[in-house]
Amino acid sequence: MSDFATIVPWDLTAGGHYGLGTALVGLQSTANVQSTAWPSANQAIFAPMRLAAPVTVYKLIIGAGGTASGNFDAGIYDRFGNRLVSSGATAKGTNTEHILDITDTQLGPGLYYLALAADGTNNYIMLTPAGVSPVPLQKARLFGTLEAATAYTLPSTVTFAARTTALIPAITALFRSY
Repeated sequence: MSDFATIVPWDLTAGGHYGLGTALVGLQSTANVQSTAWPSANQAIFAPMRLAAPVTVYKLIIGAGGTASGNFDAGIYDRFGNRLVSSGATAKGTNTEHILDITDTQLGPGLYYLALAADGTNNYIMLTPAGVSPVPLQKARLFGTLEAATAYTLPSTVTFAARTTALIPAITALFRSY
């Protein structure tokens, strides 16, 4: 008998999800998760998503905060800044998650970015890494989040920039194997 556990391949036959709350666990022990004002009108925030197997993404979910005004656009980009899919401009509700049907998009193994852009500074469910400044911003950067200052609605290509705030939007991709 081996001293090591049996390694089982990632099983996507029934489908799955990639959510930033789960991904952040390895980066920090706690995070503030709350309804928070979007950092800047027309700003987009990009959070990394690494896939180990090919999948088809068919929905995106974002957390709407306490205000019901404004619009957002959620999507997925490749590592070069090319938009692969997005929801398009969507009116924001309040205190609920938005489950967005998107065009089924096949993604191979690799690095992608979940993207969220807002046209104003209304509230969204955001994760803020724990710690005293400048630690939260450093954690957000270490996690690999990026941003773009003028990216609402999500453009077909974007030039990623370093983060200026530590806020990370609550966004999840739903997928199934193909």
